[in-house]
Amino acid sequence: MLYGYRVSYIIADDPSSYQTPNIEPVHIWNSSKEDIVTIRKKLLRQWFFASIELWILIFLITSIYLGSGSNPSQYTNNLDINIIDFDGDLAGYYFINAFRQTLSGNLTLHWRYKDSSDFNHNIDETQNEVEHGKVWAAVVLRTSTTRLINETLSALTDTTTTITLTSPFIITLPILVIYGDGRNSFTINNYVLPPIRSAIAVASNRYGHLQLLNTFRLGSLLVDPLGAKYQNLHPASPFVGQLATTLGYIYLYLISGMIVGGTIKFLSQFGKIHWFDLLFYRILNGFFQAFIISLIYSLIVLWFFGMNSGSLFMRYWMFNWLSIMVFGIIIVLFTINLGLLGNSLLTIFVILMLASATFQLSLELSHKFYRYGYGLPLYHIINGARHLLFNSYSHFALDIGILLIYLAVLWIVAIVTSIYWMKKQEKTIVQEKEQK
Repeated sequence: MLYGYRVSYIIADDPSSYQTPNIEPVHIWNSSKEDIVTIRKKLLRQWFFASIELWILIFLITSIYLGSGSNPSQYTNNLDINIIDFDGDLAGYYFINAFRQTLSGNLTLHWRYKDSSDFNHNIDETQNEVEHGKVWAAVVLRTSTTRLINETLSALTDTTTTITLTSPFIITLPILVIYGDGRNSFTINNYVLPPIRSAIAVASNRYGHLQLLNTFRLGSLLVDPLGAKYQNLHPASPFVGQLATTLGYIYLYLISGMIVGGTIKFLSQFGKIHWFDLLFYRILNGFFQAFIISLIYSLIVLWFFGMNSGSLFMRYWMFNWLSIMVFGIIIVLFTINLGLLGNSLLTIFVILMLASATFQLSLELSHKFYRYGYGLPLYHIINGARHLLFNSYSHFALDIGILLIYLAVLWIVAIVTSIYWMKKQEKTIVQEKEQK
């Protein structure tokens, strides 16, 4: 009995001593066995439905993302521009008339004609609406432009004087264009400034032609009588800032996905862990990794961007920390807590965010459908970051508020669903043990 016990113990401790059965693989495509036929039907059925789901997903991704940039020239009338005549004379007439007669399409924006009294007859106040995002730009014809031009004409036609280059008209350009391309550099430089330049050129050409008809001794000095000075309140420079506020956040999203996947793989090697310990580790690791990664990213931006303010750096770092935590909890909620369907839902959600994030086009240049972007986190991340780096217009307090709401709500949902699935998994394991 003792000898038999020892033999059986040795065999159980060394599974390699068992003979491995030699099972030939079966071709499922030409087999007529009933069990193989069942497997083949199941495989084809699952392949068919998975392919349909994939094709629908690709259709939605392509149509949603590319649709956001479909014919933006059709929507340029959504861009508000202040047109302000401080002159109120002949030059002002040609100035206003040139904007009224701009061609439809991408040469026409939503011109808002204002009187100088709306700004207390103070040109400096015209930039306030640009600063606060009420308009994309302000085009101002300075006070007494017609009088200064007439004085210059008199000086040029007077043979007894040589005052030309020192005349007030030559020193100060009559038109002031106020904008800030830090708000959205692509939209400003491709859809806001070109129509403004075109209208100014028309006004200057027509007014200059009128003056040339009156006087033939001007040479080329009145070829461009209504010259413009362009004042960029918040330049989107250096260029690394544009990269940091567009592609940079896509990279941070991908890194967040790596953190989530790495955490799951890391925990899987330790076997069965109580659900509370798993949940505690995930929360602690998520906050800590987001803290360090946001620090690294912010330091690199600080290095290349040339950020000199310590307080600004701290704000930017904390903002990036919040952004990465929002990215992370979105990925956790969709990929872990919503199962296989969650991956497809996450892909659609990400495309919805990318299509409305204003990386290049402002939402005003897209179909009204894309205004949903105002309620998604990526829009507020991009515009909040632009505000911090370029000091451009943004409802920064609202940006922070929206991100905090997303973080709080998604964390609550993720915790509740995580507890549910973990407890369900533990219960399944216990039932399997009892059955054995």
